[in-house]
Amino acid sequence: MKNRLFWVSIYKGYALKWGVKPDHILEQYASLVPKGHVLDVGAGEGRNAIFFAKKGYPVEAVDISTKALGICRKLAKKMKLKIKTEVVDLKKIEIVPEKYSLIICAWVLNFFKKKEIAELIRKMKKGVKKNGILYIVVFSTEDPSFAKHRKKLKMVEKNTFYSRRRKSYIHYFTRKKLISFFKDFTTIYCIEGMELDIGHGAPHHHSIVQYVGQKQ
Repeated sequence: MKNRLFWVSIYKGYALKWGVKPDHILEQYASLVPKGHVLDVGAGEGRNAIFFAKKGYPVEAVDISTKALGICRKLAKKMKLKIKTEVVDLKKIEIVPEKYSLIICAWVLNFFKKKEIAELIRKMKKGVKKNGILYIVVFSTEDPSFAKHRKKLKMVEKNTFYSRRRKSYIHYFTRKKLISFFKDFTTIYCIEGMELDIGHGAPHHHSIVQYVGQKQ
């Protein structure tokens, strides 16, 4: 509940916080996604969901924030797109096995404990159909906020902190750790690097790991 209240507060007063452009890696590899259903896990305002809806994919967008999904629906309606939205606590999410041609999980996995991360990844892997694509992006241990949190917050697990302000856990990944979850997938793209974020607030950098994998 506390975690839900934090994400509700994040979107309070914002007409559009994250912009409408999709992640550029999704644009780059969109042609590899087979025809079929798309699931955006932690979709926020839906910029990635909208991108695939425009391409004609049946899209489902789930998030813990009612406000964010309301913005997603308004954008979809304005663009005359159909996106199914559902408010979901990702700790309790159920994903239909072998249903999705693409599952997106961008900027989400950092806000859980390691056991919860492993379980959500397990569900997403199971939910992707054969030859389907799984896209994940997370903050890495090289992110400037990692060093900041090491000074200010208690590390409750390796590379994991608890933030009273956010009322949630904050976990940071290495490339090696993220890719270790996908030994049974074919890795199409996996890179750790720095990215300039101009989607919200003043321009700032994040260190991230991006993964694109295909189920065999």
